[in-house]
Amino acid sequence: MELQTIRSRTVSRSADRQATEPTLSKDELFEILKNQRRRDALSFLKENGGEVNLSDMSEFIAAKENGIDVSALSSSQRKRVYIGLYQCHLPKMANFGVVDFDKDRGTIELLPAAELLDPYLDDDVVASDPNVELRMGAAATVALLVIAGLVGAPVLSALPAAGWAVVSTVALLLFAVTEAVGV
Repeated sequence: MELQTIRSRTVSRSADRQATEPTLSKDELFEILKNQRRRDALSFLKENGGEVNLSDMSEFIAAKENGIDVSALSSSQRKRVYIGLYQCHLPKMANFGVVDFDKDRGTIELLPAAELLDPYLDDDVVASDPNVELRMGAAATVALLVIAGLVGAPVLSALPAAGWAVVSTVALLLFAVTEAVGV
């Protein structure tokens, strides 16, 4: 009886979220994204048209977690991921209105609220530094100057090796400080 009540509440929350504009609080976003298996499930759904079955998702995630091909998975590796998705991760995401999870049929479908997670799921996303190219160019220039000075290039060879050590150390410190303060 209690299980049916929980299931009913989950379905009604999911239906309520679908009827309105999709929103997730920061806490909800972080709760969903804090687990790698949930991020993998969302990525798998996106890569497969937004609708998949639990078996396919379990195999994909188990293979990824074990660093092997799907064909090399053992039944225990599949089962461990399947149970985790079935009992924990998919119901949690369904409760937040990110997926529609039909436990009886084993189907999972992305809901509109999942789009709110897209910026955080892109594997190519890295902390973007608008000055990274500038810093890389400056570091390359300093490196070339130091090398040229040490091999005896005219004018640059006037500075002794200890001087080039100071120049390169100061340059490294400046790069570190500008990166730390975000300049």
